Amino acid sequence: MPLSPGLRCVSATLDYHANPRWGFKPLSPAYPCLKSRPSMMPRMITLYNQGGADGPTNMARDEALLHAATGVALRLYTWSPPCLSLGLFQNAATVRQTAPSGVTMVRRITGGGTIYHIHEVTYALVAGLGEHGMPQRLRDCYSLLHGAIMKALLRHGGASLALQDSTVGDRRYEQEPRCFASPAAGDIIHPQGGKTLGSAGRNRQGRFLIHGSLKLASNPWDGDAVQGCGCNQEQAQQALIDGIAQLMGLTVQDCPWPDHLETLSASIREQRYGDAGWVERREGPRP
Repeated sequence: MPLSPGLRCVSATLDYHANPRWGFKPLSPAYPCLKSRPSMMPRMITLYNQGGADGPTNMARDEALLHAATGVALRLYTWSPPCLSLGLFQNAATVRQTAPSGVTMVRRITGGGTIYHIHEVTYALVAGLGEHGMPQRLRDCYSLLHGAIMKALLRHGGASLALQDSTVGDRRYEQEPRCFASPAAGDIIHPQGGKTLGSAGRNRQGRFLIHGSLKLASNPWDGDAVQGCGCNQEQAQQALIDGIAQLMGLTVQDCPWPDHLETLSASIREQRYGDAGWVERREGPRP
């Protein structure tokens, strides 16, 4: 459905800087960008419920959402074809030693370990820290989000899940690159063992992106480290929407993916996620 009269897009200019430590280059002057500035936004979540896309496209769309979305925005999507996403600081060569053969890889701008994106629903939430019931610190957001989603999953027929009480495993993901093999405190876990939902985030000047992988079933690479949530894809999507909306006290407006975000994400994809140097060595524009 079309955007309501109270929803409109605004544009400005993003400022990127070189990072001597990582050797990143500034984005080219032609990089199209949109930056949020204060606007009269309704108290609602703008929902972009999308289908499958490849890894570079999905990560570019998430980053575009962080740059350009106003108010609170939620994107739901899947991965086609299935893809491995590396955490920002992971060593690609180490991951390749055990990665499934023939599966493509992309690097996120968020931390954590490698996720095999198959048999899942992925969400990306963009909002302001300290707004709509969210904490002032990014690290405090995960357990709140996961707790709300966990309760919503149960209401939609899912399994009786729990929050991980303490962080375990290889937190540098050097010996064990799989994200789901090392649950962090606040992740959603299954009582029979295995992790069901994990998320990672990025804070940019008080606006945050948190994206996470909600598993419907496991896969040969993750094995017992993953356990499905007990819902089908439609139920899982609705649980994500309901849980986040209830937590933030907002209504939901389902909207088409706008042209300005697609233009921005296409440019980000070209300059970052579609570049083999970014995947292998974190080369390119500063994230």
